[in-house]
Amino acid sequence: MMPANFYQRLIDKYEPMTEAAFLVLVSVRKPITSEAIPEKIAELTQNQLQLGLGTLFTNLHAMTKDYLMTERVDENDVHTYEITGSGESVLAAERKRLQLLNQICEQEGL
Repeated sequence: MMPANFYQRLIDKYEPMTEAAFLVLVSVRKPITSEAIPEKIAELTQNQLQLGLGTLFTNLHAMTKDYLMTERVDENDVHTYEITGSGESVLAAERKRLQLLNQICEQEGL
């Protein structure tokens, strides 16, 4: 069983999230191969943001190590990633933080 503060420690580590980390985590909410992630991010951002492969794989490696996502490798060496409950918790915390920032922008007429 995980310590009670496990999720909070992960949230504290990743918050505030970089755009790259946020987009990678959103991209793996359904199982997806590493090769398909750049296309998914382009789709999510209407081609406004692209991740370099170094940034992508650095984030995939770190988030897999921190149990924010799982990685499966098949017999053809295709890597498939999927978010975990920990990843969903981190993503929910970041969403809440971004909503607060958006609310401040609206209150200030920005």
